[in-house]
Amino acid sequence: MMAISRQRLIREIDGNHVLYHFLQKGLLQEDVWLFQMLTARLVASLGIWFPLRTYSVMPLLTPYAVRDKTCRKDVKTGRPEAWGSPNSQGYFRDDNTLIKGIPSALPIESRFSEYNGARMGKGFVASHVWRKLTDGGSASQHPLTNSFIPNLVWLPTQVAKLSDREGSFVQTYLQAISKKIYRPVPVSAHQQNVVSEAWDLLPDPSGIPPQGLPPTEVLNFFAYSDDFMMSRFKSMQKVQVLIARAAIGQAGPQVSKRYNEGLKLMSPEQLDPLNQFLSRYLARLWGDYANQT
Repeated sequence: MMAISRQRLIREIDGNHVLYHFLQKGLLQEDVWLFQMLTARLVASLGIWFPLRTYSVMPLLTPYAVRDKTCRKDVKTGRPEAWGSPNSQGYFRDDNTLIKGIPSALPIESRFSEYNGARMGKGFVASHVWRKLTDGGSASQHPLTNSFIPNLVWLPTQVAKLSDREGSFVQTYLQAISKKIYRPVPVSAHQQNVVSEAWDLLPDPSGIPPQGLPPTEVLNFFAYSDDFMMSRFKSMQKVQVLIARAAIGQAGPQVSKRYNEGLKLMSPEQLDPLNQFLSRYLARLWGDYANQT
């Protein structure tokens, strides 16, 4: 009986998390230089970014949504499920579910044969490159940075976990890569104000020398797609129409049950700022996209 009891006390390890623990709790403590070299190679070789052409016209992918970890049901605290309900300003409350699947239909363009021409399957995470804003707020909870293309990279789960540590080398390295990719890219004249404001909210990464960053041409990108652009535009337009109609007490297109029902309870004063912002963003986006095609 004693032998059986001792066996039951032996802990188990989950192979899905071994790489993260080896790097973060092992290699980082033993050899910082090797840790930085290896993790830099991992994020540069395995991260997947949105194409520059998409960013130049559609810098925000879900301008009507913000991240809210409290929107999911919590049995321990008795908190009910509230994903998709609007917050006090009318923004769609998300837990990253909306964003993570956005590029799932897009093929990947890469020098890595396992990636090139394939689409993402299981095991990838939509990571926010910046977690904190210049004022200390959360980047994923701000509508200008939650779905801002330079703030998003898709990584294998084990690698993505390394980027969650605030101020870590991996996080800072990703920020430096993102800035190198997108900051010099000319954007539509109509979107310059939105883009400038979003960049101003993101802290400037420091400590990563430019010569330590990979050339943009060796990085992985989702393929540009006109169908994708049109699909995103229609999704945003559907939300904007719903908000505009809810503001005057009318029914609108179905976005989600909780979102539609929640908007009905909100006043025009609450919804008007978001409605105006989305209206301007979509009008400019449509004009820019039409000129590009």
